[in-house]
Amino acid sequence: MEGVIMKAKVQKIILTLSIGLFMVSCEDFLKETNKSGLSVDPFFTTKIGIESSLNACYSGARTFYGTEDGFGMTESGTDLFLRGGDNKANQLSDYTVDLNGSQSTVGNVWKNLYLSLNICNQTIALLPNEVLSEDENKSYEGQAKFWRAFYLWMITEIWGDVVLNLEPISGVVTEAHRSSVEEFYKVILDDLDTAITNLPAGKSTDGRITQDVAKAFKARVCLTRACATNDQSLYDEAKTLALDLINSTRYSLYTNYEEMWDINNCDGGINKEAVFFVNYTSSDLSNNNFDVTATGVGNCGNVYFVMKYDKEAGMERDVLNGRPFQRCLPSKHLLQLYDENIDQRYKVAFKDTWYVNKAELSETDLATYPLMSVGDTAIYVMKRAATIGEKEWAAQRYRLLDVNDVYTSDGEPILRSQFVEMHKFADPTIAFNQAWCQRDAYVIRLPELYFIATEALMQNDKSAAVELINRFLVTRAIPGKEEEMKIAEDKLTIDFLLEERARELCGEQLRWFDLKRNNKLIEYVRAYNMDAKDNIQEYHMVRPIPQTQLDAVTNKDEFQQNPGYTK
Repeated sequence: MEGVIMKAKVQKIILTLSIGLFMVSCEDFLKETNKSGLSVDPFFTTKIGIESSLNACYSGARTFYGTEDGFGMTESGTDLFLRGGDNKANQLSDYTVDLNGSQSTVGNVWKNLYLSLNICNQTIALLPNEVLSEDENKSYEGQAKFWRAFYLWMITEIWGDVVLNLEPISGVVTEAHRSSVEEFYKVILDDLDTAITNLPAGKSTDGRITQDVAKAFKARVCLTRACATNDQSLYDEAKTLALDLINSTRYSLYTNYEEMWDINNCDGGINKEAVFFVNYTSSDLSNNNFDVTATGVGNCGNVYFVMKYDKEAGMERDVLNGRPFQRCLPSKHLLQLYDENIDQRYKVAFKDTWYVNKAELSETDLATYPLMSVGDTAIYVMKRAATIGEKEWAAQRYRLLDVNDVYTSDGEPILRSQFVEMHKFADPTIAFNQAWCQRDAYVIRLPELYFIATEALMQNDKSAAVELINRFLVTRAIPGKEEEMKIAEDKLTIDFLLEERARELCGEQLRWFDLKRNNKLIEYVRAYNMDAKDNIQEYHMVRPIPQTQLDAVTNKDEFQQNPGYTK
């Protein structure tokens, strides 16, 4: 119930602020005159006005997590997912020559992150305020500074040394000046320290930022910066923060992995592994972010990875199987990372079998598969090569696709619309043909904290690192296979951790950041993404700055496109 209340509050905030805060376009960010009016509007001198401004800080996360833009920026163009049959952003998935400042996804994300950052700055400028109690001033500052740190981290990790805005936009601004990544991180870490100091410990039950959320995100931030600087103190802090939450007993790992993705546990407030999450619900009204007129919005992870099953014999589109957007298909590499004989996760996170869902088979269906029957198998996609016997059995009963039907020997897709489906975001409670769902988007789950602490421990205490990762691995084992899931010390490497992150976190909008952090993006894409391997270059470690932004500035000689990208 608290989560629903929080979502309803966010909608009211957006309605209140839509005339002002949310009208900044990507080019307006540099050149418009104090559109927000926060410094003069009497509404923002009231308690409800300040609360509305604070709550608006939360809304920007919905423009990224669970959205097509967010998935495109984080899962496409990695080693784990390839361009699906109806992918709308081949520039991101394949790093084509037209990945430049005109690419729409990159422009959308830039606009929304800087808009969100400005809302945070405007909120911080209102604090402290005499209409609030001392505790409220501290809490509001902690929440607003958390979100500012979050948006700044996204901005600098995606684009590098771009514009570091720390004040509300007012007056005419026609120039843009770069700040170093180091300068970004100083603000990020300072803001997170304020959040940790000001906010109460405890699991977030309604999507509100707590000290736990701030600690979890700071652990990710510290590890990211440690990898870039080799600063042992940052590794140590990442480890300490992660272990503090792991050992707090406020979170626990599901030993039955199916429960992790059960739709009944999709609310982050009740999910045992969710630490930091973005609220969604089954209500259009509550899910809106910056567009108060939008309908049909929510977490679209339930459709983004769905294969085109509904044109196959014996099949028609239904709620259980979902709407087949087929934006991404799993790479051959991702599927082969799992040993489903000992690991629970493959059978839960992926779908390889579809059952006849027509009430009555047509003549065409039976002409294709004479022995097909209602309720029995219609499609079976295998991650391995089928035997002759398996092919002969299927020939008259259902469509059998093995790994060699879907991929070439080196992993290039042969079929882009029929494949083993990444299925963990499915929602069987939605309406027919619905293109979004109620699932909260998990930004940080408990397993990531195990991975952070393990990677940090690896720097100077590998035996402790192995002990910790094995504590995690046994929870994902098929019962009775726990010892087989464990690894020996010599197996624990960065590559193993990246494989384990793939098995656990695939699709959760972290892969591009993980590969970049470990300087593995170029290597892994060239090894495992056959669509992009010949296109990706070193300069793709950051994204292009939107051309609308470059066109808006007057100091064009100073503020230019990121190196390597063309107009």
